Parts: sequence; C-alpha cells; structure tokens
Amino acid sequence: MRWKSFEGDYRMRGQHLVTMAILTAALASGALVRIASAAEGPTIFVSNVDDLYAAVNDAANAGAAVVLTPGVYTLSATDSHDVARPNGGRLHLQTDMSLFGVVGERSAVVIDGSLLPGSLFTVPWGRTGIINVGLGSNAIEWLTIAGNPAAAAAIETDLVATDEDGTPIPTTIRIAHVVAGGRLMAGGTLDIEKASARGVDIRNIGTAGGAGRRIDAEIVDSEVFGGVEGIRFVNLNAAHYSEINVAMRGNRSHTNRLGCIFENNRSNHASISVRSNGDRFEDNGLGCQIGGGLAVTPGQANFNNVTFDARGSAFVDNTLTDFSKLNATGPLFTDLGGLLVVGGDLVPIDTTSAVSGNTVVIRLWGSKIAGNQVFDFEAFGARSPTSLNATDTHVLNNQVLIELHGVSRFVEVSAFDSKLPDLTGTNTVTVVRTP
Repeated sequence: MRWKSFEGDYRMRGQHLVTMAILTAALASGALVRIASAAEGPTIFVSNVDDLYAAVNDAANAGAAVVLTPGVYTLSATDSHDVARPNGGRLHLQTDMSLFGVVGERSAVVIDGSLLPGSLFTVPWGRTGIINVGLGSNAIEWLTIAGNPAAAAAIETDLVATDEDGTPIPTTIRIAHVVAGGRLMAGGTLDIEKASARGVDIRNIGTAGGAGRRIDAEIVDSEVFGGVEGIRFVNLNAAHYSEINVAMRGNRSHTNRLGCIFENNRSNHASISVRSNGDRFEDNGLGCQIGGGLAVTPGQANFNNVTFDARGSAFVDNTLTDFSKLNATGPLFTDLGGLLVVGGDLVPIDTTSAVSGNTVVIRLWGSKIAGNQVFDFEAFGARSPTSLNATDTHVLNNQVLIELHGVSRFVEVSAFDSKLPDLTGTNTVTVVRTP
C-alpha cells in the first residue's frame, strides 16, 4: 500500500499580495506537493456567480487558483439570459484548479447549491455532487457550501482523467477549512435541514471509469453535518484495484445519521488507508463505520483491505435518534453507537454474492470512544442479517485486527468473530492492547 508524501519544498511565483496570503496559508497547513504546483498557475479573482462560472468552465483556466471575494454565490441551471449552464450548473473544476475563499473566515464566501433542480444531479452511475473534483490536483479551501437534498455530496470526486490506454490517472485533492451542511440562514450560517447526502465524498466508482484509480486526499479543519453520511471514503460498484489514501486533521463531523464511513462496496482487490489526527465524530446516530468488504445489494467484495490509524481522535456522545431533519436520500443505517468495524459485511440473500478475504486494521493512540448509545466500540470478523448456511463459502477469511495503544488500551471492545454460523473459523477479530 502506497502513501503519497504530504511534505515537500514549496516554491511560489511572485503574485498579487492577497493571492500570496491565501496560497501561503493553504500550503503552510500541509498541502500536497502537487497542489503546490497547481498554485503556481494563473490567479483569477471573481466577485459574482457569473464570473465564477466563467472561470471554472473555461478549459483554458486549467491550473488556475480561483479566488472568491466575500459574498453568496447562488448556483443556477441557467444564466441571466436563460441559457443552460454547462454541467447542469454544478461546478466541475478544471485540471489542477483550486477554489479559495477568505483565509480565516470560512463563512465569508458561501457557495449555495440549494436552488439547483434535483434532476440535474442525476448521472448514469447514480447521483453526483455540487462541486466535482478529480482532475490532477484540486484544492477547495476557506468557504461554506450550502447543500441540496438531491446531491450525492457537497464535494464529490467524480471527475476522472485517463491516459492513452484508458488507465485512470491518479488525483490529489485537498479540502481545508470548509463547512458543508444544510440550507443557508441569515448571516451566512447553515441549518441542518436541506443538506446534501454527504459533506465530503471521496470515491472511486467502477462504472464511472474509476476502477484502478488512486486518490490521495487531505481533509483539514472542516465541518460537515446534516447528511446521511458526513464523510465517506468508498471504492464502489466494481471499482476493482482502486486505492484511496487520506490524511485527516482537526475535522468535526456531527449531526449526521452516520458521521463517517470507509468501505469497499461491491469491489475487489481495493484499498483504503486513513490517518486521523484530532478529528471528532459526535452527536451522530453512529460515529463511524469502517468495513473491509461490503455487499449491500447483489455483488462481491473480496480481497480488500482497509487501514485506519487515529491519534487523539474522538468518537463520543453519538446519541442522535431523531433523523427527521437530516437528508434522507441515502442508506438508512440501523446501527447506533460510537465505532463499528466489520471485516466482511454481506446483506443480500443470493448464491452469487460474497465477502471473503477482506482485512481491516485499526490502530488507536490517545483516542476516545465513550458516551455513545447502544455500543461504544463493536467489531465483527463477518456478519450478515440473513441466516446463511454454516459452511457457506461466500463468507470466509475476513479478519479484523485492532491495536489499542497508550491510554486507548483501556477502550472496551465488543468483539465477535462472526455474526453468522462459521464452522470454518476463518472470520476473526483480534484485539491487541499495548502500553
């Protein structure tokens, strides 16, 4: 499993002093090397929504840093002359393009996607997001995104570039100092109602050309709420051999049905690696779900691996039970608690579906899991809500390893090798506590 370096020597060309302040702040916070390269492109200042669309939709602006002056940018399907905007009015960033608001004031710039018609989020592979990234190196920093209930996410990674032989090109994404939630209120704040299904969705979708793509992402000091899933990292729907690597720091996901979810859903030989430092998942129905292989509809999720390392992060006070004001357009999870880990999760009843050979490794240092409803920390090697045959060969060799270091070694774990008959004994949970 490869990790892209998040350190490097950053060199910036002489630009306008305001731009220098914005980009310097972004890079000083640990941005990726390739984002530094993107920041050396042209700088475009915009002050209204028409200028924003003109900047983002112009292919000649690849590599540009688009800097938004304070204000509300209300997205629309058509312009003032009733001419349809490209991409249904969604924002699709060009290759190596970045969006910057006002440093130090996340609410000064608001991108409001609430008025876009819901039908414009429908794409061949399902639904997509308000802001789409995935070409080269993209950054979105220091702004607020008002959601749309029909959107799959406020920020989505559905743009895929391929080389000459059709192989997906890796992409690097930085999301920092962003607020993503519901409808826009007076003063630029967001309510929990009318949020997108997710705040941040880092995903590879096989049917959308994402199979085999690597995504390197960084999410810093951001807040997401009001969704079905606050933050999601997923290799989805035959995204075989795909790879997602994420570094998270100082984020807060709250008032969602599920604070975060990391899964390989109906994909094989895929991987997800997440490093969390000082992130908080609180006041959700379930703080976080981490799974190796998941089949929620007929399909297979085999030979995947997920690694989650957390230092000083918290899964606390996830006691939310009233979801009536939250987005209801995604999965309606029934698990309630703090942290749920599953090696292989099989839902459908059919003879073709399988979850086998999946591995999940959880390592916690100085992290807190407490005050949650139903359970604090629950782990399964394999599980299914159906009654499978005890010798079923579709659910084998799913393994979870949990390492609890330092003060985290006192965290109680309810561990179950298998939630279904398992005569082979190959589905396991191992908990290791280290001073």
